[in-house]
Amino acid sequence: MRSADGTELHVEVFGPRTGPTVVLVHGWMCSMELWRRQIGDLSGDHRVVAYDLRGHGRSGPAAGGDHSSDALAADLAAVLDRVGDQDERVVLAGHSMGAMGIVAWAGANPDDVVRRVAGVVLADTGVEELIGRARLVVVGNSLSQVRLALGTRLLGWPFPLPGRPRALASRAVRAIAMAPGASPALLAFTTRMLLATPTEARTGFGGTLSTLDVADGLHTLDVPAVVLVGEHDRLTPPVHAHAIAEGLPDATLIEVPDAGHMAPLEAPAAVTGAIRTLVGRTLASPDGRT
Repeated sequence: MRSADGTELHVEVFGPRTGPTVVLVHGWMCSMELWRRQIGDLSGDHRVVAYDLRGHGRSGPAAGGDHSSDALAADLAAVLDRVGDQDERVVLAGHSMGAMGIVAWAGANPDDVVRRVAGVVLADTGVEELIGRARLVVVGNSLSQVRLALGTRLLGWPFPLPGRPRALASRAVRAIAMAPGASPALLAFTTRMLLATPTEARTGFGGTLSTLDVADGLHTLDVPAVVLVGEHDRLTPPVHAHAIAEGLPDATLIEVPDAGHMAPLEAPAAVTGAIRTLVGRTLASPDGRT
């Protein structure tokens, strides 16, 4: 399908047409493969919609080079319009930048939130001060401007990445994105997914993330929410999850032990359980139908 600006989006739908609908939105430098465990677990009794963000996976490059949070919001709006009835309410689950896109969509479409959304799961994400709160750029608070400049440079720098996983790349992915105990197989899978991201999408969205502030969108997400974060998340550490939960009208906060920034892969049962619980609370009637 195509978004409002013509960007081609790759969308897949799994599970029974009559099941409650869950829409999965992955994060930066990932693809819908991030949700493979959730898709497998939920699609038996849920209608699961997943799509690749613009410039990621099998979606096309961003039309006009638009890698803004507004573009993420517009893409989600297009997907919702295409796969759901106007009267159908869904549960949205977003990871990292995908969750940021959900919050941006809510801020841009406040009248549609309660009408279209029954609940949200926001995993491993932040809505503002991403560089300042990350645990990667080790520069003290007294040098906050240096920290911001360095972080911005790293996020938007078009340095080449190897075409396939190598020992150094895997070590970097473990140090940045995953908990120390992540298995070699999971580390290799995650590394391949991250390395597959085209440079244009990596740097374009990297620049957006360096200055992103969609916090105002939290106030319009007046639906039940689960905010989930890995205990070892260094990219969007738990301080973000606590701030988001405090800013939402109705939120449950979950900190997942032994998980880093890739909770849907590292702790699939916790993420799937959060989605199932929210669907049961907001959408499912006693006979399991919406």
